[in-house]
Amino acid sequence: METKNNSPWFLLTGLIIGLAIGLIIALLILPVEQQIALPAELSPAAKAEYRLMIARAYQANADLLRAQSRLALLADPDTVGALTLQAQALLANGGSDTDARALADLIEQLQKATP
Repeated sequence: METKNNSPWFLLTGLIIGLAIGLIIALLILPVEQQIALPAELSPAAKAEYRLMIARAYQANADLLRAQSRLALLADPDTVGALTLQAQALLANGGSDTDARALADLIEQLQKATP
């Protein structure tokens, strides 16, 4: 007569082996790489979107110092020039007049603020 072994040890060993294999894969074979980019490291299209978000935020709260500090993170050699080119390109490509106006308002305030 055959006796059945009803002990749950095979479940426990399976769980331990599964956790070990999962940790090895997650930590050694395919670790997660953090991809944090500073605004200055963004692509030109992403920088343009970032500038537009800054202009929209300035339009909403009129905090010029905050807008200037955000624009400084882009490390553009000519911030006003970059904003101007972006506003012109936006209008030339049939973009939103509201967005172009937000960029133009920010340009105007930046020009007034710089001596």
